[in-house]
Amino acid sequence: MKAGSALLAAVIAFATSTALGAERQPDLPLVVNGEVSLTTVDFEAYLQKVPENVREDFRKNVSRVRPTVDGLWIQRVIGAKARAAGLADDPVVAARIQQATDQILAEVYLVEQDKKLKIPDLTPRAQEIYKTRPDDFKVPAQVRVQHILVATSCRGREEALQRAKEIHARVANADEAGFLAEVQKSSDDTSKDRNKGDLGMVAPKDLEVPFADAVAKMKPGDVSAPVETKYGFHVIRFVSRQPERVKPFSEVREQLIAGERQRLIEAERTRQVNLVRDDPKTQLFLENVDALTRSSQAALSTDPKSR
Repeated sequence: MKAGSALLAAVIAFATSTALGAERQPDLPLVVNGEVSLTTVDFEAYLQKVPENVREDFRKNVSRVRPTVDGLWIQRVIGAKARAAGLADDPVVAARIQQATDQILAEVYLVEQDKKLKIPDLTPRAQEIYKTRPDDFKVPAQVRVQHILVATSCRGREEALQRAKEIHARVANADEAGFLAEVQKSSDDTSKDRNKGDLGMVAPKDLEVPFADAVAKMKPGDVSAPVETKYGFHVIRFVSRQPERVKPFSEVREQLIAGERQRLIEAERTRQVNLVRDDPKTQLFLENVDALTRSSQAALSTDPKSR
């Protein structure tokens, strides 16, 4: 593709400065070859395929913008060659083009209908859901623990147990800083570089049974004797326990409202689809539809059968 760095820089600057919902920017050329061209509107159209939550990051990333422009240009030029060769006149190809157009327009139409939908204040509905489904908002009991693993995958069981006992002797009365220092020195847990030996808040049911049983008896600051699991021997330091709780309404309000809003939108979309299906002026050529499964052109009929 013959596009200089200055042109691509202009593309990136445009992509970075253009925000969704902002006033439409001028349609600037990105790549041109004779009668064939690619413009900023083409790029914006492509961005609609990118999930909205990452769209702005996409447009600001040169390593994404440049290959996108390149790919769109190649597609545009080859598409122009296909039209010049008359391929767009083939009935099946023309039907595929029409279907792609219909899909895009249907999506845009439904989004526009979403915008017109009058959404009431959904706070009372959210409160009703919160009151009638309390189990949905329960957070199970959780514990925060730190551990040192002496793995049996790289040493014998007796050797691992002896090593775990030696580690326990060193950290039995250690504070948090001392225990975590020993983690870095002695633990075989491959995740220690990421979590520093601290498992964070976890539900006891997610721990290995012997590990969970030991934790259930511990108090903040306790350090356990070696506990054996299928991974080896663990020396555990207990940090804190959070009992089961129910999330307050303020914590789940926005989530509930968003869910109810989406439910109303989906109901409206279903209504729009049913309006099409139930239109009394629509004629269904059922014989011809069924003939498709037999791949038989002889079965095609010219007489409609209305639903």
